[in-house]
Amino acid sequence: MASGDTLFVLAPESSKPPSANPATFDTIADASTPNTEFLVLDFDGATAEHADWLVTVPSHYAGTTGFTFSYKYAPDGATAGTVKFDVRVVTLADLDILTADLGIDTQTAASVTDTVPATPTNKLNVTSTVALAKANMGTPAAGDRIIIRVSRDPATDTDTDDAQLLEVYVTET
Repeated sequence: MASGDTLFVLAPESSKPPSANPATFDTIADASTPNTEFLVLDFDGATAEHADWLVTVPSHYAGTTGFTFSYKYAPDGATAGTVKFDVRVVTLADLDILTADLGIDTQTAASVTDTVPATPTNKLNVTSTVALAKANMGTPAAGDRIIIRVSRDPATDTDTDDAQLLEVYVTET
């Protein structure tokens, strides 16, 4: 395929919580009757938290570049600062020992910082994009199983409210 083609849409319900400091499931409800509820991953405003997705690289991935990420989230409060999300990817390979340290925490991170608008509570924000080079992900190819980890470390942004993640949109760079 080509640059810009959709590879994954990472939804909260398909995430796997890591064993420590996971982002937690929550909902946002609109004012309809009956109301629509959005499942979100709630990333704390005071503690670094993470969410993992285990996915298979689709057959249409050309494998010549990397992945590009953007996030849809809503702040859970009135603070208007910045929210920073980091993403890391590790490729699982034949004969990997799955109980060993796979190195997700030491992979190169790609970061995007988004400025929260005024009167931000539950206002949908779509971040700019950030790319992660194939070489920084263990050089995945079509058919490979990978782990994608999204993290928020409030020590690196200025918004003290929770960030409620609706999805991560991943395209081919």
